[in-house]
Amino acid sequence: MDKYLEPAKEIDVFGEYDVIIVGGGVAGLTAAIACGRNKVRTLLVERFGFLGGTATASLMNNINGFRNQVKPDGLQTVKGIPQEIILELNKINGLGKSPYPQEDYDIKKGELSYSYCFDPEKFKYITLKLVHDADVDILFHSYFSDCIMEGDIIKGIIVENKSGRIAIYSKIIVDASGDGDVAARAGAPFWQADPNDKALKDGLMYKISGLGKSKSSIFECRYGDSSVLWGPYSVWGQNDAWLISKAEIKTRLKVFKHFSRYLKRNPHLKDLGVHISETPPMLGIRQTRFIEGEYKLTAEDAIEGRRFGDVIAISSAPIIHYYGYRRYLEHEGYDIPYRCLIPKKIENLLIAGRCISSEQEPYESHRSMAPIMAIGQAAGTAAALSVIHKSKPRELDISLLQRTLIEQGVELRKNI
Repeated sequence: MDKYLEPAKEIDVFGEYDVIIVGGGVAGLTAAIACGRNKVRTLLVERFGFLGGTATASLMNNINGFRNQVKPDGLQTVKGIPQEIILELNKINGLGKSPYPQEDYDIKKGELSYSYCFDPEKFKYITLKLVHDADVDILFHSYFSDCIMEGDIIKGIIVENKSGRIAIYSKIIVDASGDGDVAARAGAPFWQADPNDKALKDGLMYKISGLGKSKSSIFECRYGDSSVLWGPYSVWGQNDAWLISKAEIKTRLKVFKHFSRYLKRNPHLKDLGVHISETPPMLGIRQTRFIEGEYKLTAEDAIEGRRFGDVIAISSAPIIHYYGYRRYLEHEGYDIPYRCLIPKKIENLLIAGRCISSEQEPYESHRSMAPIMAIGQAAGTAAALSVIHKSKPRELDISLLQRTLIEQGVELRKNI
């Protein structure tokens, strides 16, 4: 490929923050709420004009992984801000029928079920309100472009938007891009799963309307007279713009053919006028980079339900390639260590979301939205505490972080 030498030039400095979070998906918005509530000046940078990431921009409107099913009572492993979001959605009738069967035991009062479907528009509203109420600045329609580095220390980011190319400085950066874009640009080591092995393919969801009170035979997330359907799948997740574009074209051209087959299996819906009412602005990307951290979660960690002294979240969602499509782990869940959020070689950077340091098997579990949000809350809290106590994230007092998380409603299965 030919190279072009971009001439050096001055760019405007937008400002300086205590914490910048790149990416307003479920991990990033949860991190932002945590930062704001811990009283540090926070900026959330998001490429769309709304929050939610895959949950809204890809219409993946099912949050699962809140609990396990260990007899006799089960254990809710994800609480804190993720639970608050579910409760707020419920207040405005924003929850719908889950595609998963319900547990065969009674949920304790005040606890959540394993999985919830939600209205994407109400999810956008609730999450925006919670982030805004936490006094977080939000910069929409802005793309992360590059890092501002001093040696191995990240000092800020470069953003592209309608204002042009701008610099923003920050004491701590949280990479909640999903793809580890910030960490990769900063020079942190990373790896990607083999697309010919177990890597999860990308897919396109789409919304149909006009269902009324009819029942559908396909796996769905339903709310009101609308439902979001699993659409066609395409290539394995990539960081190459051309490959992503080809995947978007391929899947979008298949959507109406996919819907036609759906109507053939459910001919009664044709007379109701059921139709495609929305396709999402973004393909559902499931897997790209993993950022190499101070610890890498292993298959044995997840399968055996291992506990760690630096636990900051718990995942009890299933491992697809180990259990097939079985729903639950055979134990209460496994700990996610804080070290998985600390990238090697780069200072003042934290990782939140699906790209934390992990092998394939545990990734297939903690990629579920509930544990991802729990990881986001931990990353945001760690970033805030690092600012408050003038500490590098990798040197942060883990007992302080855990105590703060527990005080803010997080389940860690331990007393501090």
